[in-house]
Amino acid sequence: MAVVLAATAVLAAGCGSGDTAKSSTGPEQLVGLLHFTPGAVDGNTVRGTWFRMVQPGGTPENGPYMPNGDSPAQGGSTTLLAPGTAGGLRVGGYQSEPKPGFAQGNSLSDSITKPTRFFAVEFGVSTNPVDPQTQREVGPPTVVNNDGKLTADLSAWAASWNDQEFNQGAPKPPEKQGAQVAGSEQVRKVWDWVAHQWFDRPKSDAAQGPSATGTYDPKTRAFTLQWTSLIVGGPFNGFTGVWHLEGVYEPDPATPTATAQEPHP
Repeated sequence: MAVVLAATAVLAAGCGSGDTAKSSTGPEQLVGLLHFTPGAVDGNTVRGTWFRMVQPGGTPENGPYMPNGDSPAQGGSTTLLAPGTAGGLRVGGYQSEPKPGFAQGNSLSDSITKPTRFFAVEFGVSTNPVDPQTQREVGPPTVVNNDGKLTADLSAWAASWNDQEFNQGAPKPPEKQGAQVAGSEQVRKVWDWVAHQWFDRPKSDAAQGPSATGTYDPKTRAFTLQWTSLIVGGPFNGFTGVWHLEGVYEPDPATPTATAQEPHP
């Protein structure tokens, strides 16, 4: 009888340890740099970081896509993106559009991605406390990992092209209008890695639509993020942007070192 009881206790202990090992760690906020892998084409497969533009009535999966005559990838349907001067997207801070933001129509926003030719004009990406197109206050990018599944608020993601501004965030801030939509006030400061200055965290206006989603491998820190965002205004009004980010997450404080806080001379 004693032997039976001992065996039962061992089995119970083994089951308990297995359950503990499988338990979820819960949601985890990622703060640092999403270092981009440059876009590339391998046969019919696109890897790395890229952008597509879906024509009205099409779908993100099947198009039809607006071909970019300046892109060699898949007949121009895919525009390959390379990391900018920061190496990618800062999570927990801003990478704002420089002033001036354009030179002969070409975007000068080069922190997140390298300015990329699209119909003979270079477009860039920035994140700003006030969205350049909608003039809505938006929070800095945030990314949450929940057991390998990522959910991101990229409402500040802004594309600039040909002297024009286009919010390409997910979820999207409301379109520009007279009345502002009230948001939850937070008093924390947020660092802008391009302007080299602090901003009061905005009272983010109520964003609309789904967030960006993706995957994360905690062992390698490899990530993907993808979302769609309606284009409002300009020559591509009514088209939809499809964004795919891919690379390696590099944990880093949301605030810079004392040296990095010094403004440019």
